[in-house]
Amino acid sequence: MATFSNDRALSEVVGFVLLLGVLVAAVSLWMTFVVPSEGRQNEITQMDAVKDRFTDYKISLDSLWLNNQSGITVSTSFNLGSSGGNTQASGLFLPLLQPQASSATLSVITDGDTLTVRSSSDPAGMAIPMNRLEYLSANRYWIQQRYYYQLGGVFLAQDDGTAARLSPSLSIVNNSDNTVAVYLVPVQVTGGGSIGGNGPVRVDSRLRPLRNPTVYQINSFVNISAHVADRATALTWMNAVFNASRTRGGLTNPGYYRYAVVEDPVTKRATAYINITGPYESTAGDVYLTLRPAEYVVTLNTISSGLT
Repeated sequence: MATFSNDRALSEVVGFVLLLGVLVAAVSLWMTFVVPSEGRQNEITQMDAVKDRFTDYKISLDSLWLNNQSGITVSTSFNLGSSGGNTQASGLFLPLLQPQASSATLSVITDGDTLTVRSSSDPAGMAIPMNRLEYLSANRYWIQQRYYYQLGGVFLAQDDGTAARLSPSLSIVNNSDNTVAVYLVPVQVTGGGSIGGNGPVRVDSRLRPLRNPTVYQINSFVNISAHVADRATALTWMNAVFNASRTRGGLTNPGYYRYAVVEDPVTKRATAYINITGPYESTAGDVYLTLRPAEYVVTLNTISSGLT
């Protein structure tokens, strides 16, 4: 009789161990496949939202300089990382079974990127700092992405290169009277600071008083060059900004322009440039240049996420 009781107790122990093993296996499979999948989807959704916020940001800043509303401040809210700083579920829904929230850093960066505009009317040229508002992800389950607003355009940088999501305000137009018109609105963001973590951040941007447009009506050439961090970024400026602008404007005759990317072998910084001469080279004044700079003071502010 004692032997029978021992066997029954042993069977219960073995059954409990088997049940525990099945439970551990199920939890392991969930953490291995389901949690990363949910986390990846959360981060993809978050980065899509970041793209939309940068689009809204560009539209807001463009509306101010287009309507000459100097002194006006616009505010844009960015969420740093997935979950937007919300507390993860607890209780029956163990945090262990939920994807971890990602984080990010939002910064106003000055690192030496410069746009230089020269012409035969002004050979020394104008050097314009290309500061940027940058969102740098710290994703846990998906690729890292870097969105930034620079010179009035929105760019995306990741492992496979850099793309111009929205182009800066640059027009290169081949006119019907054998002249070429170059119109550029270099939008600068000034300020500083950086906020990292997981939660909402408010970006306040105030338009400084606009200067009158500078017009150079008679030029034998106009040269625009972007001095940036690396060759990949320079290629983006050459192809997605300079060449895309001239193509849209109908400047397709290769005798009217030339372009290239030059890399410094020591610093690895690179310069992309386009030199526009128009139909007539030498001293003919067939290239018109208009510059209309706009400058914004940008500040970053944290937002309390615990308010209801």
